[in-house]
Amino acid sequence: MKFIRRKDLNSQTRLTIILSALSCAGIYGAMTRLALQYNISRTFLYQLVGLAMLSLNDLVEIDHSVQTTESFDLKHLIVLLRLEGKCSISSISEIVTRMGYSSHSTGMISQFLTGCGQHLPETLASTEEHHVIYLSDEIFAGNLPILITIDAQSTAILKIELALNRRAKTWEKHFKQVEQNRLISTALGSDRGIGITQGYKEACPNMPWYSDHFHEFRGLFKCLVIIEKKAYAAIEDEYECQRKFANARSEAHLQKRLENVERAIKKSIQCIDFHQQVEELVQMIVPLLYFFDANGKPHTCEQVKDELVVIMDLLEELENESITAQTQRIKSHISEIIICYQQVEEACKKLKNTLAEPALDFICLAWQHEHLSHQSKSTAKRYHQQERDGWLEYAYPLLGERAEDIIQDAFSLLNKMVRTSSLIEMVNSLIRPYLNSCKGQITQEMLNLILFFHNHRLYKSGKRKGKAPIELLTGKTLEKHWIDILFDTLNQ
Repeated sequence: MKFIRRKDLNSQTRLTIILSALSCAGIYGAMTRLALQYNISRTFLYQLVGLAMLSLNDLVEIDHSVQTTESFDLKHLIVLLRLEGKCSISSISEIVTRMGYSSHSTGMISQFLTGCGQHLPETLASTEEHHVIYLSDEIFAGNLPILITIDAQSTAILKIELALNRRAKTWEKHFKQVEQNRLISTALGSDRGIGITQGYKEACPNMPWYSDHFHEFRGLFKCLVIIEKKAYAAIEDEYECQRKFANARSEAHLQKRLENVERAIKKSIQCIDFHQQVEELVQMIVPLLYFFDANGKPHTCEQVKDELVVIMDLLEELENESITAQTQRIKSHISEIIICYQQVEEACKKLKNTLAEPALDFICLAWQHEHLSHQSKSTAKRYHQQERDGWLEYAYPLLGERAEDIIQDAFSLLNKMVRTSSLIEMVNSLIRPYLNSCKGQITQEMLNLILFFHNHRLYKSGKRKGKAPIELLTGKTLEKHWIDILFDTLNQ
């Protein structure tokens, strides 16, 4: 399209166009219709509007300076930027300077945050006694470990501390301090760290420890990945040998490269077959790690133990050193791996008092798919949601008028079961940005602030959406925003 200068568009016409454009701002298609009406381009139309706004700005002389000291309290802003925004102290200083605050030095901000953290506890205080399952882990800030324990059900941080070491005595003291605050442990879920497990055994000698299934079988799945890479490497080597054979010209080269092709084909077939055998056996482990089988029947300790031993024996028959080392390690810990299935046996005994067997199976399958849907994305998530709804449709006719209440009670009971400590990895990922923003130079005061922030902030998504961890733990609804509760606590 060729653009020409429109001499017929005098000042009055242009002013009319500008007023019409401003009046229809934000209306879909209005600018296009206006451009067609006056036979002008939209680029020219937007230029007119832009020049008009600049002229109005110069005429009116609008003061754009932000009077933030009156509109928003500096202390609230600093805490919001540090905790909600995960900004470093230097970044906070730059932001508040740009917003017009007078007190903005990094030293002042650091001192203020430290003062806030000094008045907050490192262990969650509870006025009532709560029986919870601990999930514990260690993360590092430089060379110092941060010991953290959360509640498996609510994900509330029960205690977070910057320790000098991660020995059993340190962990024992850690667990005892949590229990002194009326947060009584019924079990612990963690990896196989010596300090955690020994410290918990000393602090809570009669309570069970659930080993984390992810850590227990991670080595075996790593072996599968390595074997898969070797299979792909063998296939690529075969293709390369075939390419060289195709480019050979002399009879001697043809014969030599043909032998190389035959060896490469044989090797790739062996690698592929070996990978398929290992993959089939390793994938047989995954269904055993769920609490219920495909028919909704609970997995028992003895059943899981027997099937795992059989799978480990079959893997050892493949005579691979790396795999055998992993299977031997799993066998030596198998009694600790299966102890978590005692939970499902106890839960099903309680449910059988009120539910008939077919309805119980349907509810258990629905719960399992509900549980898996929260761990999945996209297509897998929709699949588990559809399966959950399908099994519930089978259960409703068998439950009568109180079907909704019965299902909700059953789900609440089953939700208390713990199989892995993956939830604490989620909490660790929330803490990690704060460690990165301060280059690992974290203080106990900052950890106290993180504990308070995490426990009182509402979840934005997931199955806990709209609830704060402290609400899920205590059952009491928060009436204020977390920052208002923080400053109310500090003022006290």
